[in-house]
Order: sequence, then structure tokens, then C-alpha cells
Amino acid sequence: MYTRILAVLLALALGAALVGCAADAPDTSDAPDVSAPGDAAGGAAGLRLANGIYDQEDGTVIALGVLEWVNLEGGFYALTGAPESEGGGNIAVINNAEEFSRELEVLIGKTVQVTGTRFDGVSIRMAGPEIVVDSVEEISDTPGAAE
Repeated sequence: MYTRILAVLLALALGAALVGCAADAPDTSDAPDVSAPGDAAGGAAGLRLANGIYDQEDGTVIALGVLEWVNLEGGFYALTGAPESEGGGNIAVINNAEEFSRELEVLIGKTVQVTGTRFDGVSIRMAGPEIVVDSVEEISDTPGAAE
């Protein structure tokens, strides 16, 4: 009998603690919008968005990740390094790599930001969404000196 009463009291105390923690959650209504990367390499705060693909309001996408050459079925360039919650694998595949071959070759293994549009056609590559690239640039994971 005493163990049941103790269990009920413990459950009530735990429930009250959880409600109290939820009530103390910070108000994020005025937090900055991170849906649009803007300066993905870091701004005044020295932070950048996590690796991933971000749809923009104008229909473009920004993809952040490590550029790799995947030697499969003739080979292709892919952005890798997705967060563990998303499987930790490929983020996107570069669709028009031949147009950017010189830039891409020197960026293999580096963290890059790719800007472009999603590819809507048919592809034989089954490695993630494909991006038709407009620009590609290296970004740094290390923020600059404080100003």
C-alpha cells in the first residue's frame, strides 16, 4: 500500500517538475530567422547553419556540406555530412558539375556552400536531391577574429 502511495506521489512530483520546466522555456518569438542562411559562413555572431539543404523564398536552394567525389556509376560530386538526425549521409548531388569542374576539383574535401535550384528532371543517381548549381564557394567552420 505504501509503495503505491509513494509511486503516485513520485509521479505527481515528476509531472509538476515537467510542467514547471515547460513554463520556464525561453520566449523565442523575437529570435533571428534561420530559415534563410544569408551569410552562411558566419556573421557577427561567428556562427553558421548546420550542414543541410535550405529552400529559399525565391525558389533557390542553399546547400552546405563537405564536397566529395563519389566514384559510383561513372562518378559524381555530392555534398555530404548531413546531421546525424538526417542519417549523416548525402545532402545533395551536383547536377551540372561539368560547368563547374575546375572549381569543384579544388574544393574536394572542403566545406562548401552551393547555391542553385532543385533539379526537376529524371536522374539515374539515387544519392539524394540534385541541385543545378549557380555558384559554389568554400566556407570556413572557424569564425573569424572578434571585432
